[in-house]
Amino acid sequence: MTPEVSEDSGGMFEDLFIGDDEGEEARFGKSLLPKNFSWTWPQALWGWIFWGMGCLSMGYGLMSSIAAFDIDGFPLVIIGLVIMGFASPNPFALMMKKCVPGASDNWSIQPTPPMHHSQWHLDRPVWNEKFGEWLPDPLSRFEMDGPEISFEKIGEKWAVYYDGQELECDDCGGSGDLDGQKCQMCGDEEVRFDTEGEVAAQMKKLLRRRDMLNAQELIFAEHPRHYRHRRLFNTTPPMITARFFYHAFAVMFVMGIFLGFPSEEREGVAPFAMALIVFGVLGSIASTWANKGVIEAWDTVTSIVKYLDEGHTELVGQVRPATLVPPPILHVDGCRDGDWTFRGLVAWSWAYRVYKCREERYYDSQSETWKTRTVCNWEYIRGGSHVEERFMLHDGTGGVFVDLESFEDNMDIGDVVWSREKPGKVGISPLYTAGDVRRHEWYLRALKFGDPVYVMARIKSMPHDDIPRGVIAENASRIHHTMYAVGEDAVRRTAKLRKGSEFSVLKPKTSFVSRMGALLMLVLAGMVMIAMS
Repeated sequence: MTPEVSEDSGGMFEDLFIGDDEGEEARFGKSLLPKNFSWTWPQALWGWIFWGMGCLSMGYGLMSSIAAFDIDGFPLVIIGLVIMGFASPNPFALMMKKCVPGASDNWSIQPTPPMHHSQWHLDRPVWNEKFGEWLPDPLSRFEMDGPEISFEKIGEKWAVYYDGQELECDDCGGSGDLDGQKCQMCGDEEVRFDTEGEVAAQMKKLLRRRDMLNAQELIFAEHPRHYRHRRLFNTTPPMITARFFYHAFAVMFVMGIFLGFPSEEREGVAPFAMALIVFGVLGSIASTWANKGVIEAWDTVTSIVKYLDEGHTELVGQVRPATLVPPPILHVDGCRDGDWTFRGLVAWSWAYRVYKCREERYYDSQSETWKTRTVCNWEYIRGGSHVEERFMLHDGTGGVFVDLESFEDNMDIGDVVWSREKPGKVGISPLYTAGDVRRHEWYLRALKFGDPVYVMARIKSMPHDDIPRGVIAENASRIHHTMYAVGEDAVRRTAKLRKGSEFSVLKPKTSFVSRMGALLMLVLAGMVMIAMS
């Protein structure tokens, strides 16, 4: 997500300096959030209810303590402040929701990438002079998206179609050259070619013209390097948020209660102080671990495939086929019904479980008798999973292979995409019926062709024998077809593969002070209590 000035920036940053604040604002626009402090209120009904409960607890505890001249109600004040803090949303998440609405497992920003296989240039043909026939071009799937080029023989001539329209003379400029000049030889007539070789040469010219576009015009709209998200580059989470304010105030309230005790009455607070220290330390460790992926995503430049180079980086793109051989067809639990059959899955995991109840005897200590109760829970019966060897990640500017098997230890293929509670009719495996079974459920998680995917990986050169012969777009700098992404860790970066775009990973981003400040204050308060007791 970190901004980077590279050769694909189209000259728009030439007069700006990275370290200059004014240059940053001119380059990416004014920050969408204040840097130091941002206050947020609950956004949903349940949030206001939660926040109201906290406010009620705080008010009741405070007023009851004042009325009774004691501190018995102060714990309710602390609990109320903690609840109000958790009910206050993260301002960065709200900003991301506004800029990238619905960022999740699916594409959410229009225009979305091409979703139909016919638009992925998987088998665009190339004329082979040696064999004298059209053959599939193994490099076509690595090229940028578009244009859609096709051709057909009409009589003794060949016609070429560009994005569904036949080439005309004002397109080709005469003699098949796409220079945008009006052809003076044939007026407005269509361009026709005499041989297959001329058709192949014209197709290369069309592709070369497309390849001259700026990378920011080619990448998908949900790619973090897309120009429409440039203001995000200059936006960081506010240092202090409403959540931090409430939680920090709760810690200071605890410390204030302690300081209000006479020194001779502080001896018994050592166990309580140790509990604060332990909770603060464990909370800090858990917070750091939970936000590790978010921090890595924020600190790593998102590469554009067209300009990919070796090293550890992150990629965002669309899942596409790596070869012309389709992945195996999945029949969930062996059922061959149409809605139980799935194609085009590169990774999947399905499970069959039942909701089973049983009678359980227990001893009621109040009545001092043995009683019987019904206990129900979900029980896993069977399931299956599969991971393809590799797939292609395409970001609009080009495609690169991803070694999917190398990510098996850190792969998230998203939430449930399909579920059923009634069995299929054709070929399904026998139902589980032992005991008191109340419900059946089948569900599927999957990563399929067309899905968005986020990858943190090491980019390496492919084995020589696996590299498709040729050069992308006849430009020596286009070498991403000679590389592939591998699930290998690097310093301060853990290899991972996640279904969804990078924005779905970045939504919970917070500042260090907002995330860790109150927990570290707990540790400090506990240490002060021990020192003063």
